[in-house]
Amino acid sequence: MQKEDFDQQVRLEYYRSGVQVTREIGVMALRTLITLNSGAFVVLLTFIGNTAAQSQFSVPLENLKYAMFAFLVGISLSFVAIAYTYAVSQSASPYPKESSNLDGLYLYVVLGISTLSFVAFVTGVGTVVAGVQLANS
Repeated sequence: MQKEDFDQQVRLEYYRSGVQVTREIGVMALRTLITLNSGAFVVLLTFIGNTAAQSQFSVPLENLKYAMFAFLVGISLSFVAIAYTYAVSQSASPYPKESSNLDGLYLYVVLGISTLSFVAFVTGVGTVVAGVQLANS
């Protein structure tokens, strides 16, 4: 085996390991976003169920509706990112091809959608926190 072949194989293996690490981080990030948004949605539903009987605090109904909508948007965006990733992976070719201007676009699209999902979570939490008040007031 020549040194050039060995160097090319090392570069290829380095590239493959980088792709694998990136994929694992992406899957973890999407799972985290889905867990955050769906967990917050469940917590809000629990709060609504218990608030009338036991809680000293109240949140206006409008704030709860906006927060629940934000959490649903966050969950939906996470699933859109997963669907987009699946579509891109199915259209990817294992054979060498000429580079395209769209090759680097995938990462930015998924990062953008994931960022919007996190912004939806923060917006939902902020909406609820901004509306919390004592039940007696």
